[in-house]
Amino acid sequence: MPGAAFLRGDRVTLRTVEEEDLEFIRDNIDDPRVRRPLTSANPTNLETTREHFEERISDDDAGVELAVCVDDGPRDGDILGTVSLFDVDNSDGHAEIAYWLSPDVHGDGIMTEAARLLVRYAFEELRLHRVRGRALATNPASQRVLEKTGMQREGVMREAENVNGEYVDMVYFGVLREEWEERDWRVSSQ
Repeated sequence: MPGAAFLRGDRVTLRTVEEEDLEFIRDNIDDPRVRRPLTSANPTNLETTREHFEERISDDDAGVELAVCVDDGPRDGDILGTVSLFDVDNSDGHAEIAYWLSPDVHGDGIMTEAARLLVRYAFEELRLHRVRGRALATNPASQRVLEKTGMQREGVMREAENVNGEYVDMVYFGVLREEWEERDWRVSSQ
């Protein structure tokens, strides 16, 4: 049974990740189109995925990791990826957002809507001051998601990651709560 709905947008529902999702997560994380932008070089098996679930997802202190599900069409209710807040620091008021999406729905605006929902949650409910994100310089789609959540490009760490034997720059983004509140952000993917 899928997890409870946590946040809802126009087309997307964010719900808790459940054990039934682990095979889907493993299969997608192992797909090079997902794995390489995540800078994960190693394949994962179901046991490793389960350990991650128990240590990082089920633990209340680990942050927030949610399944991204679509609310309409033939995939209604199906998990399509995950979006998470991690390294949540309540005393300094910041966290980092991370996400991935099944390759067959890349470019549909789904992750933009999901990321906006989670950033809104970070500011409005967690009352954080700042949310940051990062993407490989070779991943303009992920950079666009961050920009469409209101984040500004803050810097580049040159040759920060080794992807398939090639050193690639990492681009850093961030948004402050006051910047978020100044704009009339809608949760839709537009």
